[in-house]
Amino acid sequence: MEQSNKNKPVLEVKNLTKRYDDRREDQREEVISNLNFTMYPGEFVCILGPSGCGKSTFLRCIGGFENFQGDILVNGSPVTKAGTDRIMVFQDFNQLLPWKTAEKNVQYPLKIQGIKDKEKLQKISDEYLEKVDLLAYKNFYPHQLSGGMKQRVAIARALALNPQIVLMDEPFASLDAMSRNRLQAELLQIHNKENLSVVFITHNIQEAICLGTRILVISRTGDIKMDVQNTIPKPVTPASENYGKMWDMFHSALYEA
Repeated sequence: MEQSNKNKPVLEVKNLTKRYDDRREDQREEVISNLNFTMYPGEFVCILGPSGCGKSTFLRCIGGFENFQGDILVNGSPVTKAGTDRIMVFQDFNQLLPWKTAEKNVQYPLKIQGIKDKEKLQKISDEYLEKVDLLAYKNFYPHQLSGGMKQRVAIARALALNPQIVLMDEPFASLDAMSRNRLQAELLQIHNKENLSVVFITHNIQEAICLGTRILVISRTGDIKMDVQNTIPKPVTPASENYGKMWDMFHSALYEA
């Protein structure tokens, strides 16, 4: 895929291979096989693939949570461990600390990073809770929030760390349709305003087309089967021109993956 020379890659994955040596004999040992991938600043890359193809493992390798063979570079620096330049948002609603308010959940990782000034912490948490339309709920505890609201706090917490890449592993999969559509729209607004670089895993073709500027399909053998630029103007709806054609293409690719 051609890219402007003006942009340097924010993420480079070279010959990535991931093996699990403790798998049963009837399962393949290689989860990811010699995968190569380059991502540029501001891209919203959605990843589709059948269950068990290594999508989440790929994300965890980028995040620094897995050992792997090959090279992963973020802005030219090798990934050797987890770091705040790559922040993950998970599907699980329980990723927040239950004994801390929404505000304190956003502030906690900032404190770990060395920010101690209370006014600065307050300013940052207010800014990012406002971005996800939850400033009025900053003193609420996780058990007082809906599933969608919890995910929005998790997104605010991730963005507050100013990461180079946001890694999202099916963050909206457990939400009802209305909450999912709202969060998709909010995430797109934040992406456009902040020029975020996002890698987003989903099983939902419609979600990938609505969110992604670029869509990958990973095959059952753990390599990239398809890498497509999404040129449909946003906001995307099923009535958008070429939506049906693109949906059919990815649907066929997933069945053949």
